[in-house]
Amino acid sequence: MNHKKPVVSIITVVRNAEDTILRTIHSALSQKNVSFEVLVWDGLSTDRTVEKLEPVKNQIRFYSGKDSGVYDAMNQSLPLAKGEWILFLNADDYFLDEHALEKLVSKTYDKKCDYVCGSASMLFGLKVWRPKTLTDFDFFIGNPSNHQAYLCKKSVFSKLGGFDIRYRYSADVDFMFRVIKNGYKGQIVKESVVHYSLGGLSTKNVGRGVTELEEIMAKFLNSDVEFARECRLVFHEGKIHSQRFIEKLTSLRWTDSQWKQIVSFLGSKYNLESTPFLLRTVFAIRTRLLNLLKVIIFQILRILPNRVL
Repeated sequence: MNHKKPVVSIITVVRNAEDTILRTIHSALSQKNVSFEVLVWDGLSTDRTVEKLEPVKNQIRFYSGKDSGVYDAMNQSLPLAKGEWILFLNADDYFLDEHALEKLVSKTYDKKCDYVCGSASMLFGLKVWRPKTLTDFDFFIGNPSNHQAYLCKKSVFSKLGGFDIRYRYSADVDFMFRVIKNGYKGQIVKESVVHYSLGGLSTKNVGRGVTELEEIMAKFLNSDVEFARECRLVFHEGKIHSQRFIEKLTSLRWTDSQWKQIVSFLGSKYNLESTPFLLRTVFAIRTRLLNLLKVIIFQILRILPNRVL
């Protein structure tokens, strides 16, 4: 079946990245079998970034203006993009090969697909950042995807209002969570498509970024930050969960899809497909059956290996 190739806007926002900007743009311009444009937003760089871009000026769309940070620059660049799909590629990151974008775009031919998540290579391939579940269970875990490997419809950005610039380090996570919460459907490309360089804004401010991430998780979990932090440590970092955490987890109200993932993660003898009512009842009830439920859960957990997503 012949598919009309969608136009992708590869957007790089930059300020003072003279050492890496050309590597990023060259990797974007090298993409094959895809209709795309490369748009660069420069936040008034004071180094030689703009000068470095001179050799490729006729191959890109270049804009320069004042912004209040990375996410504000991304928001300002969105209306300028001509593509139907958007991918933000940071100024020190790059596509791994000339068919990287094609792998993401191949998933967009499914009309029900609103966004595509690929994997990101880090530390020159020693570590891989893989997409999570792309469901509301990600609210318990953290980042659904590395945003350099995140291809999303421009219309989704427009409908959701882009990035919330109140967040300086994790506004991309907040956006991805809103995408999931609003029912948009994503697909996963298992292969690594980009190299994510450590040393950027988020990795230079890890502590602040994690704090912000946990605040965002708490917002979407309708919980306090302490509980959100415990969720991240248990479901992502593999921390052994405490009885207090299990008690709180099982006392709160979650969606069916969240319950299914929780039970799948922690382990259960219940058939989730055939007994959804039983599943909801078992985990929601807070009366005399709670003590019996605790015994069942902890007996099962004692024999299960620790699991990290």
